Amino acid sequence: MAVLHITYKHNPQTSRADYDGFYQVITSYRWARVSNSIWAITADEPPKVVWQKLKRYIDPDDYLVMLTFKSSSWNLKDQQVLAWLLERPAD
Repeated sequence: MAVLHITYKHNPQTSRADYDGFYQVITSYRWARVSNSIWAITADEPPKVVWQKLKRYIDPDDYLVMLTFKSSSWNLKDQQVLAWLLERPAD
């Protein structure tokens, strides 16, 4: 099982992406919306499978970054990391 951090950027005036399809893929997993364009999902499939599902719904000129969170890369006891993840973006 992987926890994936997914962020994307698109230009709504020029993008021909199918964002309804994009959101359907994201929300088919256990998910949390971290901010307007950042999601965290838990997937049983490898990240490459998730990427293949998402890429059909984005425009070639859009930007999408997907990172895998690994528990070995940070310590859950480190409250600084948890606090940072839970912070709300400034309005």
